[in-house]
Amino acid sequence: MKYIYILIIAFLVSAYSYANPVWKRKVINYERGQYEAGPQNWMIDQSENGWIYCANNNGLLEFDGVNWSLYPIRNRILRSLKIVNNKIFVGGSSEFGYFAPNQMGFLEYKSLSEKITGWTGEVWKILLNDNIIYFISDMHIHMYKDGLGIRTIAIDKKIDCSGIVGGKLYIGTTEGIFFLNKDNKMEFLPTSSSLLSHKLVSILPYENWLLVTTAQFGLYLLDNNSIQRVHSVADDFISTNQMFSTSILGSVVALGSVQSGTLLFDLKNPRFKEIYNLDNGLKNNTILSSFFDKDNNLWLGLDKGIGLIDLNTPVSHLYATVSPIGTGYCSALYRNEFYLGTNQGLYKSEPDGTCRLIKGSEGQIWSMLEYDNSLFCSGDNGIMVINANGTYKINIPGIWETHPIAPDKDKLIAGSYFGLDIIEKKNGRWAPSHRVENFNNSSRGFIEDDENPYSFWLVNDKQKVEKITFDSVFYGITNRKEYTLGSSRTSENLFFRKVDNNLIICGLDGIYQYSRITDSFDKYTQLESMLEGPRYYEFLFVDKLKNIWFVTDSKLKFRKYSPNGYNASIYNWGLSNELIINHENVYLPDSKSAVISVDNAFIKIDLTKDIYKLKNIKTYIKNLSSSRNDSIISTGQATALVSLPYSLNSIKINFAATDFTQTSDILYVYRLKGVDDEWSLPSSIASKEYTNLSEGKYVFEVKAFVNGSADSTNTASVSFMIFPPWYRSSLAYIFYFLIIIIFLFVLYKKTISKQKKIIYQKGEELIAQTKRYEEETKLKDQEIYELQNENLKTELRYKTQELSGYMLNVIRKNEILEDVKKNALSISKSIDEEKEVNIIKQKVVRLISQINSNIEHDTDFEVFKSNFDLVHQDFFRLLDERFPGLSRNDKILCAYLYMNLSTKEIAPLLNISTRGVEVNRYRLRKKMNLDRDINLSEYLQNLK
Repeated sequence: MKYIYILIIAFLVSAYSYANPVWKRKVINYERGQYEAGPQNWMIDQSENGWIYCANNNGLLEFDGVNWSLYPIRNRILRSLKIVNNKIFVGGSSEFGYFAPNQMGFLEYKSLSEKITGWTGEVWKILLNDNIIYFISDMHIHMYKDGLGIRTIAIDKKIDCSGIVGGKLYIGTTEGIFFLNKDNKMEFLPTSSSLLSHKLVSILPYENWLLVTTAQFGLYLLDNNSIQRVHSVADDFISTNQMFSTSILGSVVALGSVQSGTLLFDLKNPRFKEIYNLDNGLKNNTILSSFFDKDNNLWLGLDKGIGLIDLNTPVSHLYATVSPIGTGYCSALYRNEFYLGTNQGLYKSEPDGTCRLIKGSEGQIWSMLEYDNSLFCSGDNGIMVINANGTYKINIPGIWETHPIAPDKDKLIAGSYFGLDIIEKKNGRWAPSHRVENFNNSSRGFIEDDENPYSFWLVNDKQKVEKITFDSVFYGITNRKEYTLGSSRTSENLFFRKVDNNLIICGLDGIYQYSRITDSFDKYTQLESMLEGPRYYEFLFVDKLKNIWFVTDSKLKFRKYSPNGYNASIYNWGLSNELIINHENVYLPDSKSAVISVDNAFIKIDLTKDIYKLKNIKTYIKNLSSSRNDSIISTGQATALVSLPYSLNSIKINFAATDFTQTSDILYVYRLKGVDDEWSLPSSIASKEYTNLSEGKYVFEVKAFVNGSADSTNTASVSFMIFPPWYRSSLAYIFYFLIIIIFLFVLYKKTISKQKKIIYQKGEELIAQTKRYEEETKLKDQEIYELQNENLKTELRYKTQELSGYMLNVIRKNEILEDVKKNALSISKSIDEEKEVNIIKQKVVRLISQINSNIEHDTDFEVFKSNFDLVHQDFFRLLDERFPGLSRNDKILCAYLYMNLSTKEIAPLLNISTRGVEVNRYRLRKKMNLDRDINLSEYLQNLK
């Protein structure tokens, strides 16, 4: 309140300091076609997040600064609303209840009146006191508290207005004012007796009083003990109009009338009075409701539309509607009179706030110069000269501007469409002298040189910076020199300025200053660093207070100077849709204000206001909608994670900032984490579309640049999840896995079955082949067996014959030995008988011959051995391996035993007695280390 009060006082002081035009606050109108709802708006309130809500004919109307939304209620007209925490209580035609957001942030309505039977009427007011919601209808008071239900109090008189003051509920009727006592009974307020038969419009708290507004009989202050009439600048307005609504902020009261718009006045400042109606900005004169928002701006619910009066801005307009004087180009305060140059002519501000056209000045006025106690107004049809003696015209057509000539105070140089003209003062009157010879350039924006008063700087027809030097009488040009701005290209809007005695000019890539040492233009990096760096500056101006005004991106910006220097940050005035491109103009009539030329005449900026005080602005995300069908998916206030199917992977995100008075000058930067982690370039578009997003989790962030600063608002964010398409979902992958498993199983089964069949067939074939093979083998084996049997039989017969021969040979040897034995005995006998030597010798020779003959047959043993091994499976080889110490006779004995011959059969074969065979058997057993209980023949037969 203190802030708005100071603003109003400053406004009044500046308004009456000189013959200033009547500057009007900015009025914004929202018509039915914009918000797409009913025409009438009966009540207005603001939520914690800064959004505006209106009780509209068609339902609850919501405005976030960019987007309008309507929430209808069963075709009922809404008359009232009250926002309490996150609930929006509403009332209307036989209906009341509340809206509350669900998990996705969508407002859902719950009716409270449906529980009341037999009640009808209009709910005109909703009030809050001690956690109890009061729905005030024509003749009923409905009390609601969470968990306690609805209680209704019937009133026996029509309720015209109501209000909460000092913790009590008051109602206004034609029978006076009543209040609800502790017993929930209506009790008459005695001090309201003088208001009987008056129609009461509102009951509002003001300090310790009840501020009561009547329809046509003024305002009153009441308490329990007294009543007093409020006499103010509003009396005439009230008496000549019918009041319908009232709102109050501190001591500032807004009265809404049925016929003449709204009146603002201050209960503590009798000089403050502002009226807003069709004549100065409003689209409708019937004010159904009014509301001061958190930024101290005034919202008006109109019979047709909604109005917003910006009470918080330092910017005020000369005309709230279309300018009758045309587009503004220049202004000047001369001799305490305010002059305005427009495309229609030169105007003078009159004390009554109107602007009067100076006769003879019709046509475009480009610039003004105060010099020699005169005001020179240059324009399309010449130069209007205004001084104390009157007004006259210098008839030189097409003049951009005029400048003094330092060497001659009685001369001015004028830049025209076609060159340069010299104006001379003769006999106290200024008149044309001559045109500068051999110079035909259009000469807008030229400036004198600091060192040489005969030299001027300008931009020639070739868009080149040029320095021209005149002769001593300014008849002709003695020297011309062109300069370049480094590698920069020049623009059509070239202009010269002097900053701290430095000559500067702006190119497309930044600011350049003239260096006398090098006689060239160099980058002015120091000034660039104070502004927005090396870039194109469409306009740059340093005022008499050393404040720097400049235009970039078509927006007027400001760097304030203080005794400590340029410590304040850059402030963005905006005005992007109002400035005149290439003809921007800033004029300071005093140290407190600046006048800016715009397409709708002029605006004034109050320089005394703390423009750097942060507004209560919040950046938020309105909703997420599908780009495919424009349906809203979720709001930015959803408490649950927003989950989207893959079919909605193309989305549009709408966002805004709650600066209702500068929506066109707000820039937004945003980013979608997971796609682009860098902030986007600033943009005025309050939405962003993303198409064909992949599945995954995303976080969208946005923040606003307000007044050129990104730190003036919060960063709003919303998280959302895009599910994969059904064919890439978890269930799909499980399904695919199962399908693959089933397919592999079926394939396995088929393969196994096929392989079994093949194996079975192969098995059958193999069995058949095996059978055939076995049969063939059997036949072949049979044949082989038979052949082998025959061979074996033959060989056996052969071996048997050999063995038989051997055995016969052995028997023969034995017989021969027997003969030898007999012969030996005979020889021995002959010796004993002493026979003749010859006879003995003959017998010995015959014996030796017999022995030799038998020796020749000893190889028969080897033959016997070989054949025996062949027939009896290497018997002698095995015998030699097991018992290498056996003699030949031992081996022969073993062979006989192997053949299972008895002792008697063996004795003659060995030519020994049976006793000798037994002895040999014993010796053989001993050599073989065999026990006595082991059968020797069986042992030898089992030898392997």
